[in-house]
Parts: sequence; C-alpha cells; structure tokens
Amino acid sequence: MDRRRMLKLTSIALAGATALPAVAGAQPRGAGPGLWSVWDKAFARARFVSLSHVLTPDTPVWKGFPPTTTFRQGTGRLNDKSPYAPLTYEKNGVETTAYSFATDQFGTQLDPPAHWHQCFPAIDELPATLALRKLAVISIADKVRADANYHLTATDVRAWERSNGMIPAGSVVMVRSDWSRRWPDAARIQPADGKFPGATVEALKLLHLERKILLHGHEPLDADSTPTLVAEDWLMNNGYIQAEGVVNLDQVPATGALIAIGFPRLKGGTGGFASFTAICPPDWSHGARPGEIAEAPLPYNEKRLVMNQTKGVRERTAACDKPKGKLSFN
Repeated sequence: MDRRRMLKLTSIALAGATALPAVAGAQPRGAGPGLWSVWDKAFARARFVSLSHVLTPDTPVWKGFPPTTTFRQGTGRLNDKSPYAPLTYEKNGVETTAYSFATDQFGTQLDPPAHWHQCFPAIDELPATLALRKLAVISIADKVRADANYHLTATDVRAWERSNGMIPAGSVVMVRSDWSRRWPDAARIQPADGKFPGATVEALKLLHLERKILLHGHEPLDADSTPTLVAEDWLMNNGYIQAEGVVNLDQVPATGALIAIGFPRLKGGTGGFASFTAICPPDWSHGARPGEIAEAPLPYNEKRLVMNQTKGVRERTAACDKPKGKLSFN
C-alpha cells in the first residue's frame, strides 16, 4: 500500500474538517453541516470490520478466573402485583436476558490502568476522546507460527516503520499474531505450556514513550507470557490502557485505517467489554460499506431465536412461525 493511499481516510477527513467553520459549541442556524460532510467524503464509502469477538458463556477467560459466567432467560412482571417470571415471546411478546459475569476481564476488552493500580483511572473515568483514532497494525504472525512464544520487539517496530512510515502520535497500534484463530478453544488460547505471543516491555516503551501512541492491543488475553506479566505490569502501573482479545486483524490494512472504540462506563470498573471497529479505505478488500447491507430496517430472519437452556444462549434453530409485526406485549 503506497503512502498516498495509506492516509486516505484521515487526509480526506481533515480536508473536510478544515474547510468548515470552526465549531466552538452549538452552531447558529444556517452555519453549515459541521462534521457531516466528513462522513459524506470519508466514511460513507469506507469499509467497516469488527475487531471484537461474539460473547458466549463459554468465552475464554484468563486461567486465574473462575468459569462461572452464565446467560439465562430474563424475568419481569407486567404489574406490581404479579410475581417476576421468565418473559417469553409466546406469552409476553418480548424476551430479555440476564447475564452473570465471573469477571469484567471478558472477551474482547479494554483494560484501564485501574486494573492494576487504584490511583489510576477506572473504565468510567476514561476520556471520550478515545472514541476514534488512527490505526496501525504490526504483524508478527509469521514469527508466531515458528515460535508460539514470540513477542513483539522494538526491532520489529522499527522494521515496520521502514516500510510504512513513522507510527502517528495518538494512534492505536494492534499487534497481529493470528492467535485469535484458536478462539474459542480455551486450552489452545492459553496452552498448558504457558506459551503465547505478546509484546516486550522494550517495544511498549518505544511505542508509548517515543511514538506517543494512545494504546496497543493484541489477540491473546494477556500482554505477555512472562510469569509476572512484566509488560502488562509496566503498562498498567504507568497509566496506560491496552486492548485484549482482539480478532480479525488479518482483515485490516497495516496503515490507512481508523479505529472506533466503544465500551460500557461501569462505575469503578477495572476492565470492560469493548467494541473495536476498523474503518478501512473504500478500496480495501474486507468489510462492509454503509448501505451495502440492510441496516434500517434490519432484515427479517426466516429462523427464529430459541433459548438453548443447556448452552445458555439463543440460537436460530427453528422456522419463524410468527408473521412480521404480530408480536405484542400483553
């Protein structure tokens, strides 16, 4: 990918933004569309790729956490005198789900530094400015295939920069290892021999202290495989954020994409389920384009959702015998 194409999304977005009146609060009527033109020029034809795993009760967690997460039929009542009872499509025209998580370190996640240090921000204290950033993807997948315990080095970072240019300040750097292809097999995600890919403290210091990145992310459930998690220790105890359990990095370009970051603001939370979405240039070969698939309304599915009580999840296993628009809350 050449350098002109490399920053296509961000250059278009910046051009659109600088051509607009300055926004210092609410714009007066008739002042123009603000940032809407940036969507039209840059994002409307971009390709979107989810970097987050689907969550299930069997989602792998760090080996030190109990495997006690459950999803079950939600309960409710129609009036103050009724007992709480499971809500069903057949009886009530609506269903809900009750989730019980063993830990907030679950699935694709965002680690705030309060995970390790109580004087640094918890997840509800992270700034809204994390929401959209430039994305760089450094692949160590070839080296991991030869050595499952391979960790990103500062040499790897500099080699990537010789081919792709300097990593932008304030960006997100994802480390591709293809480890997520083992998901959701917990025994393969966290092998008995303790070997899985990660990043060295040396590489993380280069990225944070010299390149001034926002955060780095990786596919395994830990930043490194050392007995004392030295890389994660350095990150958390110095006030840095990290992303874990990321997927689909093989479907994202090394440069030229943006990343959207979302997470629930759990009060005092030491971790959080995260939604990461790569926004790739229009000519990229992966991902969906806005309007390319049904979005509003969403498509009617010929298979209906049925709660599998054994697995604790709803699955589409039976023909949908209810016509559209016929369900009602009663």
